[in-house]
Amino acid sequence: MRSYRVLIVDDDAVDRRLYGRLLTQPDPDTCDIHHAVTGTAGLAALRAEMFDCVLLDLNLPDMTGLEFLTATALNGELPCAVVLIAGQGSEATAVEAMKLGAQDYLVKDQVNADSLWRAVRRAVTHAQLNQRLAGSSHDLGPAKLVPKQEAAMGHATEAEFRAAKGAAEHANQAKTRFAAMVAHELRTPLDGILGYAQLLRIQAGLSAWQDAHVGAMMQAGRHLLEMIEPVPSVASTEAGQMELHTVQVSVRDLAEGCIAFISPMATERALSLRVVTALDAPRQIIADPARLRQVLLNLLGNAVKYADAGSVELRVLAGASPGGLRIEIADTGRGIDEASRDRLFQDVERLETTDSEQGTGSGLAAAARIAALMGATISHFPNPNDASPNGGSVFWLDLPTAQPVSSPLTAPLKSASPPSGRCVLLVDDIKINRDIIGSFLGAAGHTVIMAEGGQESVQLAAGQKFDLILMDVRMPEMDGLEATRRIRTLPASRGQVPILALTAYTFPDQMAQFLDAGMDGHLPKPVDYQTLMTAIDDTIARIPPFRAAAFPTAPLN
Repeated sequence: MRSYRVLIVDDDAVDRRLYGRLLTQPDPDTCDIHHAVTGTAGLAALRAEMFDCVLLDLNLPDMTGLEFLTATALNGELPCAVVLIAGQGSEATAVEAMKLGAQDYLVKDQVNADSLWRAVRRAVTHAQLNQRLAGSSHDLGPAKLVPKQEAAMGHATEAEFRAAKGAAEHANQAKTRFAAMVAHELRTPLDGILGYAQLLRIQAGLSAWQDAHVGAMMQAGRHLLEMIEPVPSVASTEAGQMELHTVQVSVRDLAEGCIAFISPMATERALSLRVVTALDAPRQIIADPARLRQVLLNLLGNAVKYADAGSVELRVLAGASPGGLRIEIADTGRGIDEASRDRLFQDVERLETTDSEQGTGSGLAAAARIAALMGATISHFPNPNDASPNGGSVFWLDLPTAQPVSSPLTAPLKSASPPSGRCVLLVDDIKINRDIIGSFLGAAGHTVIMAEGGQESVQLAAGQKFDLILMDVRMPEMDGLEATRRIRTLPASRGQVPILALTAYTFPDQMAQFLDAGMDGHLPKPVDYQTLMTAIDDTIARIPPFRAAAFPTAPLN
């Protein structure tokens, strides 16, 4: 085994010691380990000495790994092999690093002695082969390159890219499966939280104070739900293809809703919190309310979090372009020093602070991506009204278009729909869900029969005529898909009853499975009272009294 000179460029002492120990485990003489804590120190070491390989951290205190690679390259070539060591979720950046000349990358949580040694050997071999081929090309000229060497290099590079692509695709599939699970598990408790909050408004005589607090609870739950909604499109988001769903938005309702949401946090800190609206500011806009609210709540949350005293102000102004909208979030907090301002909207960039209020560092970067997707501009300038050393902060968002409209964004919550006498079979294995949806249906005047599982629902559907079945999907013993297939085999109208999936599964491939099983549509949990009533009416209205024979009608075994 040959000996390698390895430079570890990483600001984390624990990681540096770990990599050094893993590399020297087989034999202490196989590796001559050197360390650099910053990118600048690493560049100086590379200029002063020769190394076989650099283990490069992606996030250094003074520069990124990509900036390090760019500064290292001489005449477009790196002086030695480079293996990037990145955190979870940094695969896209790692691929960019390979385009700049890095030979390989590893994910920090998956580094062990075998993977690290394999990456170092492969990277050094690849770099040396590149150097030999480059030397041959210089000495012999392009026309005299050895064909076998060219072919070998081409096959090796192609195999490496295929392997990297396969690993990236596997990682994306794993992330998508994880996102689906998280979305389902978050939706299930939200169904109870939002459902009972709506029932309080529908059925109880609340005081004005109680109604306001129930409204705040519902708004908080709905905001969390809106953050979950984009999860099914995580794959397209990772590829930079996040979709916007634009509707008519009341600027006043949006601003006051954000203020109401953040108000408890401001009260805890004894901060003044208010909305200021200019006379020439647009009243309504066309935008994606969930995404726009996400940006504003991020900015408001940061302003409140880092303001020790004084006030936070949301300003609604006319935008830079005709008909445009500008929103400013001004605070009298500690401000941001000049050296840190250029890094505000970078991925996972967290400013140094002495208190315990630290986030993940991804909020402003996400806000910047959403703003760019909306065609908006987001930036920051110091608040001149604050006397602190760095001044307070003003974060601003400028939307290029704001179109006046006359119709409201949403209809108000109704206390109850007119009685219709419809008979609905509600199938769900969770009692809380049956209580909430059953109460919604009862308040609307429907007759409700409940089933705790798929097998029971098939038996009830075979013995009684229903106007509609609300079917949960994930249930023990017999799930909703199998129950639907069996109901569709029932004779005549019993097998043609409209069936709506009422489920926390919302990914496109999952919805396709619902339709394949014979369902007529789906409602995502948690479901809103008015949305449920509308869906029931619409589904029953569009299903003809006697369906065409779209499903098999053989009797059940």
